[in-house]
Amino acid sequence: MRLALFDLDDTLLDGDCSALWNDWMVERGWVASPGEYLARTLAMNAAYRAGRLWLEQYLAVTLSPLVGRHEEEVTLEVEAFVAQRIVPRVFPQGRELIARHRRAGDRLLLISASSRHLVVPVARQLGIEQVIAVEPALAAGRFTGATTGVLSYRGGKVTRLEAWLAEHNASASHLSFYSDSQNDLPLLNRVDRPVVVNPDPVLAEVARLEGWERLDWRDALEPPTRVALA
Repeated sequence: MRLALFDLDDTLLDGDCSALWNDWMVERGWVASPGEYLARTLAMNAAYRAGRLWLEQYLAVTLSPLVGRHEEEVTLEVEAFVAQRIVPRVFPQGRELIARHRRAGDRLLLISASSRHLVVPVARQLGIEQVIAVEPALAAGRFTGATTGVLSYRGGKVTRLEAWLAEHNASASHLSFYSDSQNDLPLLNRVDRPVVVNPDPVLAEVARLEGWERLDWRDALEPPTRVALA
């Protein structure tokens, strides 16, 4: 099996779905102290970009507006959010890349450090069936604000991928992975074909030193870089 792995935020998506969802929840009145909440999440987003985020703390904050809400209520709200705020931000080059991997017969998997309740609807819009994401905890169908299992973040992405392969009784003859973030270096170093997309400065330098492929989709002055599906 040839497997193509895609990060979501700032890779296939021009932006971060969790950050955009934070704004949406504030607009919907789901957040008790909007100013304080957005200030905390913005600071944590900056820490993520710098490779210093403690994801457990971020999730404790960003899942708190969902505590006690029923999964069905959240699902309906997320569907509207994805249609209005996420779909218009998907890079056309990302859709093209997914289509090329599909035509090549590769199996597709979206692997993200964002929560499953956000990632799965986006994956559905992209035509990707397999998803690895942070698993929010539910009790009697309602969000608890906690998470379950290994977080799909940094080395946790490698752990979750290995568990996914074992669960599906699968072995990959070739692994490609597309990501923008230094936080994904453990998985980028694990795969056969690492490709950096719109890389942050640290990842851009690593890619330069390692000779990894690079795609820059935000540069409006240049045509999309095309790479062969080696």
